[in-house]
Amino acid sequence: MNTGIADRAVTDAMERGDRAPKPRAPRSLRERLFLTGVVMAIGTVIALAAMAATGAREQARLRRTTAHIIEEQRIGDAVIRGVMRQLAIAGDPTSRGSRARLAIFDSLGRGVYDDLRRYLFRTLSAAERLQIESVKEEHQQMEVAARRVMATGDQQTAAVAAGNNEMVLHAFQLLDALQGFVDLREQALTVLADTQGSTLRRLMIGSIAFIATMFLLQLFLAMRFVRSRVTEPLHQFTEAVARVGAGNLDVRMPPPADREFSSTFAAFNDMSASLATARADLEARNAALSVALARVRETQDELVQAEKLGAIGRMTAGLAHELNNPLATVLATSELLAARLTENDPPAMTELSVEFVEPMRREAQRARLLVRSLLQFARRADSEITAVSLRDSIEVIRDLRKFAFANLGITLRVDPVPEVLVMAERQQLQGVLLNVINNALDALAPRRRGLVHIATHVDADHVDVVIEDDGPGLRDPSRVFEAFYTTKGVGEGTGLGLALAERFMTAFGGTITAENRPEGGARFTLRFVRSEGPAPTGSPEDEVMVLPARQIPIPTTTRQRILVVDDEPSIQRAQALLLQRLDLDVVLCDNVESARAAITDQEFHAVLCDVKMPGESGIVLFEWIRREMPSMVPHFLFVTGDVAAVELAELVAEFPDAFISKPFDAREYLTRVERALR
Repeated sequence: MNTGIADRAVTDAMERGDRAPKPRAPRSLRERLFLTGVVMAIGTVIALAAMAATGAREQARLRRTTAHIIEEQRIGDAVIRGVMRQLAIAGDPTSRGSRARLAIFDSLGRGVYDDLRRYLFRTLSAAERLQIESVKEEHQQMEVAARRVMATGDQQTAAVAAGNNEMVLHAFQLLDALQGFVDLREQALTVLADTQGSTLRRLMIGSIAFIATMFLLQLFLAMRFVRSRVTEPLHQFTEAVARVGAGNLDVRMPPPADREFSSTFAAFNDMSASLATARADLEARNAALSVALARVRETQDELVQAEKLGAIGRMTAGLAHELNNPLATVLATSELLAARLTENDPPAMTELSVEFVEPMRREAQRARLLVRSLLQFARRADSEITAVSLRDSIEVIRDLRKFAFANLGITLRVDPVPEVLVMAERQQLQGVLLNVINNALDALAPRRRGLVHIATHVDADHVDVVIEDDGPGLRDPSRVFEAFYTTKGVGEGTGLGLALAERFMTAFGGTITAENRPEGGARFTLRFVRSEGPAPTGSPEDEVMVLPARQIPIPTTTRQRILVVDDEPSIQRAQALLLQRLDLDVVLCDNVESARAAITDQEFHAVLCDVKMPGESGIVLFEWIRREMPSMVPHFLFVTGDVAAVELAELVAEFPDAFISKPFDAREYLTRVERALR
């Protein structure tokens, strides 16, 4: 029996467990905010409705009071009008004994009486009623006196005068009594108005206080709600995120009371678990990444070299025009120099040196440095490294830059260099020295004073060249040998000079280091490998190639006029000197606008024009001549260093013989000009 009861109890418990309600899903934060807002809104609306009803009731009372005042004023005006008209009728001598006049008088009296009774039907105090009774009594006495006057004959003047006096006296007393009543009513209405105004003020103050209280209460409840439902969960969530960010992936968020945070916290917990799993996977992959990184580092040099080659390729396209101009000047002046040297006697050598050799050397140096800087950086040096005289190289650089140093007021001091040979390529060695000295000169140039000191130290295996200056020093010595790194302004440096210097020194088997001096300024140390072998006797590049004079065309006898348009003064001068050998009158212009003006004013037998110039290009001038002077088209020659330019494609196809490419030689140039003059 007891066993059966126990079994049933277990069965009932299990059934109750099966029927137990499932846990309710947390309510949405949006629903809570909506319900709270609805409750607060309903309470506010009810309170405002009550205040509005109270205000409307007071306004209605005020309107009623105003209506009463207006109505009582009308009644008083009617009473006064009636009394005045009665007085007028009674005082008129023609109305005595007239029944019609008496009827009108009685009618007016009943009107006054009715108006006074209207006062009595209103809510009045005892004093006000007593005052109305006094008015009625005075009116009755006035009517009695008036009737007596109206009944008296014309001959009884004394009686009429006495009756009139009595009638007027009662009329004035009536008006005084009526005025007393009006004063009493005004006092009562003033008290009522004051009471209503006070009530409205209390109502307004109470409304403001209630609204402020409701606002503060709602604000407090809203802040508390936001703090408990939003701020605190977010704070807990922020702390959990910070702990996860610090590396603790075991952090989990407890289930919140609101649905929005429930999904967010669940997602955070899933994320933490996923991060823990991912961290294990990442640690396992780090070993593989380390191997891959080693492989990447093995190919880094090749990638850097490829990027440099691409950068040089992009730079070379933009420098073609600037490069061909100095090369054209060099070729033209060098050939003219060869011709003049064979045609003139020895006393003219000094003049020839100033007129031809100096511009040729300056422009050749400009072109040589530009080409070598680009090409040598784009590919590794393949020149032969031999024993080179260090003294000769330093003296060449000193002589090359001493005028620039002197012009800026900067001292270039070179200690005596022993006769020692180092392993290097002669021109690259000079390029290294020139780059380092130029950097020192650029650093000291703004001050226009300072010192650059070159000292040489020789030991058994190495030769050190130390170049120091007392300038501002290096901003970041660890980066000065990076390609394209420069602290100079835009257009003042490419950042290639010291990068080339480091490459050349490495190829020589030496080193170059940079540091700041303790006393201020920069210090570069170039370490070379010393050589005991013989120095080379010369280089094919030192030989001067001279064009024989007989290869220059013989000048013509008929002078013709030719126009040269080019923005480079050196190119203008070189072409003018070449054209003088054809016995031509040469006019020089440096832009298209001045060339148009010259062609308009003078007759020319040929026009030589550059393509790329500041402002309008040579193509614009050619199109103008083609349109305005078509006969000059066969005598127009383009002198350009970029025949393959896109904008020239159509003209090259249409006029293939109208182009002279820079750099040009004198024989080809003069031959083409002679052909254009025919």
